[in-house]
Amino acid sequence: MRPIASAILLVSSAAGMLAQAPPADPMDKKAEQSYQEGLKSLQQRAWGVALSYFRKADKQDGGHCLPCQEQMIKIGLQSKDWKAVEDGAAGLATEVKEPKQQAVAHHYLGLAYENQGGDRHQSELLAHAHEEFTKALALYPQLTDAVFEDGKALAQLHRDDEAKAEFQKFVAMTPEGLFKHWRAQQFVNKPELARANLVPEFGFFTGDGKRVGVRDFAGKVVLVYFWSTTCETCDYGLPRLREIAKKFQDQPLVLLSVSADYDGAAWRAFLSKNNVPGLQYRDGFNGPVAQAFGVGVHLESTVDNAVPAVWSSSHAMKEDVPKTFTIDADGVLQDEKLSDSLIGRLQELIARAGENQAK
Repeated sequence: MRPIASAILLVSSAAGMLAQAPPADPMDKKAEQSYQEGLKSLQQRAWGVALSYFRKADKQDGGHCLPCQEQMIKIGLQSKDWKAVEDGAAGLATEVKEPKQQAVAHHYLGLAYENQGGDRHQSELLAHAHEEFTKALALYPQLTDAVFEDGKALAQLHRDDEAKAEFQKFVAMTPEGLFKHWRAQQFVNKPELARANLVPEFGFFTGDGKRVGVRDFAGKVVLVYFWSTTCETCDYGLPRLREIAKKFQDQPLVLLSVSADYDGAAWRAFLSKNNVPGLQYRDGFNGPVAQAFGVGVHLESTVDNAVPAVWSSSHAMKEDVPKTFTIDADGVLQDEKLSDSLIGRLQELIARAGENQAK
């Protein structure tokens, strides 16, 4: 299972610098038309169609369409299409002239290589990622995102001493309250965690008003159950969850019950009549927590084969629930099933957590 990418949205300091000087529209008239069609598709949330238009516009503009390349990066990050990020960033790296913006372009190119290299287990791509992050930092040493990601790339290349040095540098450059600051401190102590599938950052207020987040679970084992009141299969898992809650009630296990329900009233009514164990949170359809874990509620759609990537019609609602995950004491995320073996798995994780605390 590949690590869940940390850069899902353009919210980093790197993105902010890239947006400081908005590029001009395409010069070619056909490219401008394609670009505008891409923007319309974005408004309709048709990401795949929009990406096709932006690629087309960039080609029509001779590879000089800076706004097209930026949009390719944005859509690629949002959909984890690392090839789109690579293509957009490669174009920007050759087109932009300002050093900070060049640094950001190299950062995103490194990010694309890093994720593709991790997906394919290819050290050559990871080495290319390190090269791009090095270029970015040579142009703008204060680009903290590149420092952090370079540490991850080096760790995946098993160059742990160099990786630790980058994470230590990142810790020195960033405030303590930053989630990545806390994560980098973990990597300094255990660089092997930078190669693991770690739980992404998330936080929410539970149904009774308690604020919880990833850092609250450090040193504990967490069982996360995604469900909804409209999912009949989810009901079958509740007895097993009750069994787990009872068996481990005095042990360092946290159970999170995350609902995909759209109707809050129906969710609360269900909870009042049924014993759903754990901390309760309603995330709604495709809420932020579900997105962080890669769990979705969406329409099954038909694609028009005559026009690739163009949506034609929807015919049913599909929920990626029930879905179960464990998070160990170090934050390593694992996809699980509510089967007989889960109790043994939880016992193993809890025992390991106790051993870590005893060290």
